[in-house]
Amino acid sequence: MLPESERPDQQEQSIPTDDSNSWFWKPHTLTGKPHNLTCKPHNLNDKPHSLSDSAHTITGLVIFLGVIAYFALFETSSEDTALNTKRGLFFVSVSFLYIAMIHTRNGPFIRPHPIFWRLVLALSMLYELILIFTLFQHKDDVRRLLVYIDPELGTPLEEMDYSNNCLIYDPDHPEDPYHNVWDKMDWFVIFHLTGWWAKAIVFRDYWMSFVLSITFEILEYSLEHQLPNFGECWWDHWVLDAVICNGLGIWLGIKTLDILESKTYDWRDLWSIPGNRGKFQRVLSQFTPQSWTKFDWGYTDDVKRWFSVIGICSIIMLFELNTFYIKAVLWIPPPHIVNYSRAAIMLFMGAVSMREQYEYMSNPLCKRFGQQSWVAVSILVTECMLVYKFGYETISKPFPPHVVAFWVAFVVVFLGWSFWNFTYKLPRRRRTASGREVSESIEEMDQIRAARKIKNRKVQ
Repeated sequence: MLPESERPDQQEQSIPTDDSNSWFWKPHTLTGKPHNLTCKPHNLNDKPHSLSDSAHTITGLVIFLGVIAYFALFETSSEDTALNTKRGLFFVSVSFLYIAMIHTRNGPFIRPHPIFWRLVLALSMLYELILIFTLFQHKDDVRRLLVYIDPELGTPLEEMDYSNNCLIYDPDHPEDPYHNVWDKMDWFVIFHLTGWWAKAIVFRDYWMSFVLSITFEILEYSLEHQLPNFGECWWDHWVLDAVICNGLGIWLGIKTLDILESKTYDWRDLWSIPGNRGKFQRVLSQFTPQSWTKFDWGYTDDVKRWFSVIGICSIIMLFELNTFYIKAVLWIPPPHIVNYSRAAIMLFMGAVSMREQYEYMSNPLCKRFGQQSWVAVSILVTECMLVYKFGYETISKPFPPHVVAFWVAFVVVFLGWSFWNFTYKLPRRRRTASGREVSESIEEMDQIRAARKIKNRKVQ
């Protein structure tokens, strides 16, 4: 006989939730508390809602072994060692991704399908393994290995300094006096704008996006002595980048968030929807979130949360800087598929990681560090070690005195404000709010007593 606490009629019911259809996330129980997610597995008795939600592990195993057998045994073999090595590494990578997609846990997102986000996790894991392999090589050997991916790689990059001529109107070129402005209006502007639109959606917060945008421009100023392509004209930094690209992208991202937050999420099975038009709209909506959770980071709620958010922002900035340092030390030009692939992995990995971290910080029942966040932190640290090992001569260049003075002043002001806010301002504000609540309660009791006295007099 089961103990009383484990009897079915004694168990708490669970609320079905949007982001929680996975082994990793489970809805909060009906205990009168807010509807949050906890890092616990689902009930094993949960049934899939459709054929696409079934595991199909046996079918996946048969397909996997069949494909490997076909290409390994029945395809014409080659005596080219380099070609065989490439094919072997390719199928090792694909096999790893396939196995990870089947056997890793689901994350916080389930649209368009949980297997997509498992693929993102598998790609990030594969990228980390590649970084670890690279870390144990010599940088010249790594550059030569990249030639096998693309013969155009392996040659030194031409470092571009965009701050040589900062005239907005150049009278020396009467045929095109605004050539300096037009030269900056390349395809990077579109990528810059769409990148910050996506980041604003990932962060789900205007102020975090805005602060990160300004911080990166300051970091470019601070590090242009190490990487010349960080050097830009003042109007390129603050008008073209900060205002137009970053600002407009963040604004569009916030407007997208408003739409996602106000949208009514009512999901029905495809075959229960009448009409082909309704079915088509349901198929398209599969590529939108199942529901939306608004982030309230609560930066200044307490000192632990404050420094946690600062830590997350620092990690994001390091990822951004690693993009430039890695391509510089490994000679990978900016418009290359390697950089695009890394940016795509970072975007989707960052979306999952931010959701996991917000839950980890906000939900006291969530005691587990997210699996995607774990991989993301390991990638960041490995990338930093790679930059340190291969680009020490670059990162060891001494900082100019004005840069050192700025950052020393910034750290002093930051720590001073943090100390003042959390040791004086915040406790005083809480005491004031508590005293106001007490005085309001006393005032309400006085009004009740006065009303009773008036009532008693009328009765007499």
